[in-house]
Amino acid sequence: MKKTFLTLLFLGLMTAMSAQSFQFEWENTVYEDGQTIICPYDELTCEYVQHMRIRNLTDADLNIVIEQYVIEPAPGAMVQLCWGMCMVGDTIISRPVTVPAQTLSTEDLSFHVTFFEGETGIVSVRYIAFNADRVEEAISINLLAGHGANVAENSFSLGHAYPNPASSQVHFDFSRNENSNVNVIVYNLLGQEVKSQIASGTQGRISISVDDLQPGIYFCSFQVNNAVVKTEKFIVKR
Repeated sequence: MKKTFLTLLFLGLMTAMSAQSFQFEWENTVYEDGQTIICPYDELTCEYVQHMRIRNLTDADLNIVIEQYVIEPAPGAMVQLCWGMCMVGDTIISRPVTVPAQTLSTEDLSFHVTFFEGETGIVSVRYIAFNADRVEEAISINLLAGHGANVAENSFSLGHAYPNPASSQVHFDFSRNENSNVNVIVYNLLGQEVKSQIASGTQGRISISVDDLQPGIYFCSFQVNNAVVKTEKFIVKR
């Protein structure tokens, strides 16, 4: 079933990206597609946890599936996704949950990262929400959890991908607080790495050749000190 969902998602999104029909929200905050957020620490449960809701922007009920990919793990960290039911693992596909038309989901959507006693680090996780009935409708959000995650995230500023869609090259403008290497990794919708390169300097432009990639949607992750601090989505179109 997992492989079927991934295949359908990949094939559907290879065609086109439609207008956004749902979005991530929490306490009147709307999160942009592809945004990176810092997961707060809950002292009561001794875990990093981010609660979320899905808002249906359409006039029809939507069956929403959430996928979890741990992009950068940390020793002794357990990552859990709760959407309809709670599941633990590096790669997870949830069951569909129905979100009625023009409403905010009442089902709890939450992301949890727990470190075993004495373990520390930064975990980077990507979540993709898609419509089970129209897999070309998808949005994503990225989560950083762990001690020092806010420092890593705030040390790196990144512009959106351009041109987007791209046919031969895609570019990103960036600036940093310190001069060290930035690992740039491109993933397809199956979570497979298809390209990687290293950028250096405190500011400039990162250019990635895409003329050898199949048409479709890709995620470009930027790693600083082994933590994914930004992720941008771009389309390859011929």
